[in-house]
Amino acid sequence: MAKAIGFDYFKVYARQFNEERNVMEERICDLSNALTQVQEIPTRNRVYRLGNDQARLQSVGMNNNKWELHFIRIRKDGFPVKTNDDGTYGYFDDLDEAEGFGEEVSVLYDPENCVIMIRRNMHSLSPSAISNYFTDVVNQPGFTIFFKPLVHPQAIQLLTRDHLIRSADVSVADIKNSNETTRRALGRIVNRTDDINESVSISYKISIQQKGSKKNSRLPVYEELEQLAADPNVTKVEVRQKADEDARTETVDLIRHRLKDYSNFSETDISPESRNILHSTVISRMHQLYRSRIEEINNLYE
Repeated sequence: MAKAIGFDYFKVYARQFNEERNVMEERICDLSNALTQVQEIPTRNRVYRLGNDQARLQSVGMNNNKWELHFIRIRKDGFPVKTNDDGTYGYFDDLDEAEGFGEEVSVLYDPENCVIMIRRNMHSLSPSAISNYFTDVVNQPGFTIFFKPLVHPQAIQLLTRDHLIRSADVSVADIKNSNETTRRALGRIVNRTDDINESVSISYKISIQQKGSKKNSRLPVYEELEQLAADPNVTKVEVRQKADEDARTETVDLIRHRLKDYSNFSETDISPESRNILHSTVISRMHQLYRSRIEEINNLYE
């Protein structure tokens, strides 16, 4: 069974108080010194608290001029039950006090561009939890490391008239103070659904119903979405579109599009022992994805 995994890209920044100027300054930050420092720490000591759980940097090293990091979030209580197909269930009662359950997260860091790529995992570490770890490693008063998502500077250009718009999710922060163009566009979006022979649903979101729709169907709302994206009161215009009828559907936020990737892993990528995809398999795919994105990162994303 194939499994899709998401990856997010961030630029690494540091915030530090300048006593001479009496201001908080922000700058791009290279993690290389912190990572070199962490390498000298025994694995068992690379642990930090994360709410009621613990997290540990299991491994860190260089490969092809990129840092590879393997984090584990560790649970020492609140364990799941162990089930059997025969209808019974039991408990993991053979674990001692030093053992727990871990959720893995793979991280790739490019020191040349100060870009960090993180595997998305709902059960594991958030990007802020990882940045907080490096803040603790540096351990300087008033010094904080944080990650900013890589954002396309002109996201509206990611949608063209040739794209097949399958859905649009729009958020307006203050409809009463939005401009007339925005209000007219919202009305026209609904009215224009009469132009297509498809079932269309709307609840702060307009989309072609998946069941029974044709591959080349589109919502005729390109101009309206373009107008909405230009209104500062509109906080999100998220569009699901595809380049042609045979292309994969992609999601683009026309106001603030963050760089992210999804990659499919097959059954052969899943370890029979862990019944999951190993860190070594994931990090290898991350290198491939990053190489394919590096030109965009250098030339487009901020």
